[in-house]
Amino acid sequence: MSEKHLITTYFNLHNAKQFVESINEEANSVYYVFAAKSTPFDNGDDNVPNIINTNNTVNIDPYKNMVFGKRVSVNDVKVMIPRYDWVSGTQYSEYSSNTDLTGSKYYAVVNNASYYYVFKVLDNNNGANSVIRPSYYETGADDDYYSTSDGYVWKYMYKVEKSVFDRFATSEYIPVVEDVDVQANAVSGVIDIIKIKYPGSNYNTYLSNTFLFSDLTINGNNLIYGIANNAPSTNAFYVASLIYITDGTGIGQYKKIIGYNVIGNSKQITIDSEFAIKPDSTSVYEITPSVVITGDGTNAIARALVNSSSSNSIYKIEIISRGSGYTYANAVVQGNTGGISNSAILSVVYGPKGGHGKNPQAELGGKYVGISVTFSNNESGSIPTKNDYRTIGIIKDPLFSNVNINISNTSGLFIDNEIVIQANTNATGKVKEKTLSSISLTDVKGIFETGKTLTGLTSGTVANVTSYDINGEVKNFNTFDNRLKYSYTSSFGNFIEDEQVFQLATEFSNAYFHSNTSTYVYLLDKKGIINLSNTITGTVSSAVMNLGASWPSDIVEGSGEILYIENIDPIDRNDLQSETIKLILKF
Repeated sequence: MSEKHLITTYFNLHNAKQFVESINEEANSVYYVFAAKSTPFDNGDDNVPNIINTNNTVNIDPYKNMVFGKRVSVNDVKVMIPRYDWVSGTQYSEYSSNTDLTGSKYYAVVNNASYYYVFKVLDNNNGANSVIRPSYYETGADDDYYSTSDGYVWKYMYKVEKSVFDRFATSEYIPVVEDVDVQANAVSGVIDIIKIKYPGSNYNTYLSNTFLFSDLTINGNNLIYGIANNAPSTNAFYVASLIYITDGTGIGQYKKIIGYNVIGNSKQITIDSEFAIKPDSTSVYEITPSVVITGDGTNAIARALVNSSSSNSIYKIEIISRGSGYTYANAVVQGNTGGISNSAILSVVYGPKGGHGKNPQAELGGKYVGISVTFSNNESGSIPTKNDYRTIGIIKDPLFSNVNINISNTSGLFIDNEIVIQANTNATGKVKEKTLSSISLTDVKGIFETGKTLTGLTSGTVANVTSYDINGEVKNFNTFDNRLKYSYTSSFGNFIEDEQVFQLATEFSNAYFHSNTSTYVYLLDKKGIINLSNTITGTVSSAVMNLGASWPSDIVEGSGEILYIENIDPIDRNDLQSETIKLILKF
């Protein structure tokens, strides 16, 4: 359905690329793919529920249920386009400059062992099915276009290494990897295709033969050539037609015929200028109607091929020179019709801005971003491998709650509650405790790096970061563990995964048991206050633990922005398992 307004593909692509760039730019955002909800869905895991966009769904529940997350790097994202595999017998749409191609299969991806190749369809042979697989080894980055024997005309766009393709591709989307050679060879305003809207008839000026030696030596004039004796005997019959060398010496050359004379048994054409490579007796020629192209560009040349078995109608327009600089053009077949007016009607197809292959992300509808993040086992001990999860998502710029930074070469004294900043990384945090050799920060945004200085914005104190830990664990900001962590001094019985635990009464103080080690117990979705030096009890197992110290979740509850949430079938974790999460964002 058409609208009175249009948000263009460039706008969609701009937003997609801005997201990608935001990961790596100087004032970058930090994104994490997270795993959440270890407890079963309300109606059972066989009924994965839809997600409703409410405040609770976005701003409360994910933080309560979030188990862990892994940072998204610039290598984890790609601009994506819809996936259309090449399958024999499929009718593909053809590129058009005046048709909305959204949802059309106007390109195809070909799997060729170590690479996947993407080809755009320039001509689908009047809606025929494609039965010959396009091959990169028959074309290349410097080819204008490439024809297969089923009548399809293709343009090679780019290739993707199998490892990259497998990492990002889904059943519905594939990544775009720009080919710099294709981009360098793209030309703006060329004419690659001229479509036949009506074939006309009575285009009689066609002839194919090979030059004889005697055809090449007419009065020593390099503009006059003899042609086959079976040519018509009417003077001027071939005037305005095109002669094209299709094989032998001088192959690919063409000239406009400006004269045709029948002198006795000799039939001679006069061409508008000399051939750069003079034909000889190996040169095969074709005479066809020419195509007159007028417009605001230059140097586009084409010829019209005649179907002699169908009233001498035009069945194909062959582009000889694509020209350049066209934003509008008109094409007319010019050839002898014996005075009968039944002209072919042509339609010029213009290439995209910059030419085919200049901007494959825009040309092929790149308004999607693919994110591929792998949870590799326990990520060096920084994420849990016990229990499961059934919700995944993306969180932007969460704040870390408890970061201890060891410092050296300190100039001045930090003060409580002041903001510190690391200028090189734009990381910030709020001082909650300090000593001469360390500061403890909360509300940490961004990624602190060792070997660089940080500055107190109130005190002006400057110190060098020598090392840091997060929640008492020596690790970096590439992951977070969002479980609540408690030490325990004694226990009775064994808790059951995902059972509710409580203190005093479930309605006042409860949480859900995730897992435990011999030293620590981990809880999620805490409600109320869980007091230390007190016991928690399992509602199902009746197991009891006496709690000691506590540590908050790595990130501050409610901080950052939840950008994406998806419910999935449960994924069980274990020490030997990695899971690759693929997410597609539409812009």
